[in-house]
Amino acid sequence: MLTKPKNQIELNQIRKNWEIHKKIIEEVKKIAIEWTNWKQINDLVLNLCKHYNVEPAFTWIMWFKWAICININHCVAHWEPSKYKFQSWDVVTFDFWIRDKELWLNTDAAFTMIIWTPAHPEVERFLRINQGALMAWIKKAVPWNRVWDIWEAIEKFLENSWFHIIKDLKWHWIWYKVHEKPNILNYKTTDKWQRLLENMTICIEPLLWFNSWKISQDENWIYVDDWSLWSQFEHMIVIKKPYPEIIV
Repeated sequence: MLTKPKNQIELNQIRKNWEIHKKIIEEVKKIAIEWTNWKQINDLVLNLCKHYNVEPAFTWIMWFKWAICININHCVAHWEPSKYKFQSWDVVTFDFWIRDKELWLNTDAAFTMIIWTPAHPEVERFLRINQGALMAWIKKAVPWNRVWDIWEAIEKFLENSWFHIIKDLKWHWIWYKVHEKPNILNYKTTDKWQRLLENMTICIEPLLWFNSWKISQDENWIYVDDWSLWSQFEHMIVIKKPYPEIIV
């Protein structure tokens, strides 16, 4: 069963969260430069959450104890942070959630950036294609469309790009839990015939590989098999007509 549409009290609170979330994103971008490491960014996010009186929602996941998920080059989402310091032309993904202390509602967003620009034109195209896939999805997030319509929009946008969408990870509904059921796989399945209703909230995160679509996992990392680049862009959306509302 799909997550329920949200009432106006909930939507107004989540818009307040968005304002805080946006401010934190801008501060992270400012210090994401050469020789910065994950601990400096993690500490910044913790301090900003304390300042704005919100919770870093990642810390509510039993096995993940950090405020923000940071993945570099070929390493993939939601895994152990590294003490590695950023280098020029690293492709780094930042993914984090916040939760307010009034209604305990979540917001979730992610972005990928190049630590030093200009980078190789093909790497820049890679990130533009991922952002384009996300926006192609957003246009389909309207009442009475189906989850299938969203997934198909991403697939069609990517089919001539030479890049690959990961099939082993998921996008998700969101509200009182960061990942509300049912999770949505990145390939054709029967559950994609579900209808979208006005004021439902959902997160979409096209995850792109530069070459390979296969991933592996060791004790510390999930990573792309051929060590090629990956990227992630994510928005949280309220299903609306005639256009969806981008929360964050």
